[in-house]
Amino acid sequence: MVELVIDASVLSAFFLNEDNGQEVQQLVESDTRFYAPSVWRFEVANAVWKRKEIQENVAEGLIEKIWDFTIYGEESTEWIKEAFLISRKHNIAFYDSTYIAMARSFNIPFWTFDKVQHNTATHIGVSLWR
Repeated sequence: MVELVIDASVLSAFFLNEDNGQEVQQLVESDTRFYAPSVWRFEVANAVWKRKEIQENVAEGLIEKIWDFTIYGEESTEWIKEAFLISRKHNIAFYDSTYIAMARSFNIPFWTFDKVQHNTATHIGVSLWR
């Protein structure tokens, strides 16, 4: 089984049917277990909200799918503290650093389309997916 931490940029591409969301779809259909901090749902819902062209009933359906989608992972005080240190040291948003700290703590790859998160993860030695 493949295990990886997946962030809101990747999940947004999946739920909003963006071009690079097909990669996520393939993994969803395979034996892959996704992990993310609990903030992911709010971040992806915010991405839906930003898309004003999405009709309200479609957006509501997307929100329901987001909340029904299975993602594993529970926050621990230890890696949340590490996330805080990463955010301070590398000047990235705390919620972005939580994905990196989770991947580091669980010792599994991290997948993001966000360049700042990608670069930070690379800099501190977190294994990246793709």
